[in-house]
Amino acid sequence: MMLRLRAGRLVVAGGSRLLGGRTRSDDSFFIFDCGDLERRPPAHGQDPSTTVSESDKILASAFSSSGDYFALSDDRKRLVLFKTSPTWEKISVRWVSRRCTSLTFSPCESRVLVTDKSGDVFSFSVKAAQEDGRLELGHLSMLLDLVVTQDGKHIITCDRDEKIRVSLREAPHVIAAFCLGHTEFVSQLALPSGQEKLLLSGSGDGTLRLWRYETGQELQSCRISSIQRPEDPLDDAQEIQRFAVSRICCSPCGGRVAILCEGVPGIFLFSISTGPGLAHPQYVALSYVPVDLDFEDSVSLWVLSAIKENPIELLQYRGDQRWQPAPQDDRMKELSEAIRENWEQMEGSVTAESRFDALYKAVFDNMASYLQKKEARIQTEKRKLSTGKAGAAVKIQKT
Repeated sequence: MMLRLRAGRLVVAGGSRLLGGRTRSDDSFFIFDCGDLERRPPAHGQDPSTTVSESDKILASAFSSSGDYFALSDDRKRLVLFKTSPTWEKISVRWVSRRCTSLTFSPCESRVLVTDKSGDVFSFSVKAAQEDGRLELGHLSMLLDLVVTQDGKHIITCDRDEKIRVSLREAPHVIAAFCLGHTEFVSQLALPSGQEKLLLSGSGDGTLRLWRYETGQELQSCRISSIQRPEDPLDDAQEIQRFAVSRICCSPCGGRVAILCEGVPGIFLFSISTGPGLAHPQYVALSYVPVDLDFEDSVSLWVLSAIKENPIELLQYRGDQRWQPAPQDDRMKELSEAIRENWEQMEGSVTAESRFDALYKAVFDNMASYLQKKEARIQTEKRKLSTGKAGAAVKIQKT
């Protein structure tokens, strides 16, 4: 499940269904189901049975910078564009080449950029809503996230092979810098608003890193497991060891950063200090494992859970580094009820299996395998030798 907020607009997406609306409004929520969309006909000569494994599950989504547009991509390789103002409206449905891993809008909101599992980045026009996408750049590894810098000059991508690549927006074949240092796949990127030339990255290696993206200089690395956390029985049950970063979001002013790690029943919070650097690390324990989160403003943090009875919660900053749940108002109750009513269509995106397990590097002990095979060959030769000697002894006795 996904939670996205921008300029007073809110989206909760999960499974095949999307709920969209405003956080402070009496308007009813917009409900959209990808299962109602037309399916792409099989290509000429393609066996229709090859598409059976596809579903209508939403894979990625994003707001434009103003919140006036929203886009999503699903498992059937559809890219759906919405207009959110003055009311929600579906503008177009287009097709992407491969399943999408992430998407974002350009700062001027003229294009939607989409990454896929093959390592390609395509862009689609917002104004020409029926126009096909164009290839922007390619990689040799699966892409996991991308951002476009606020000045629109750079596209920053991260992949399964531990790399963060900074490419020129107008000439994507030109690589301005690499940000290197992670030791596992880089799962998340974020650009703190108002923080010039800074980039945040999270990885399967359990670190949050701060960079100057133009030069690839690493300014700070924070190992998330080192942040003090109260003992929690949920931690023991999950046996958390890797602290893979599953979500990074920044407050609209760029001063606060919230982190989710897969399987961790709480939120890690930081502030960005002058220097610059990551300061005031804090852990907010929860009674559940959060699925997603996003800032409404610097003192309001919405949190999404996989619990039907309490699917969404608002945390507010109370001073002295304290974040506490806000009382549920009528709008929050309405949103919670809307999620519960659509739970059967949305809960399909919540699974117990880790979405990162397949991304970790496999470790092969070639020497151990070699020694094991060598020992097996020696034992086989010994058995053959002993069998031959026994056969020879029997022949001698007969003669």
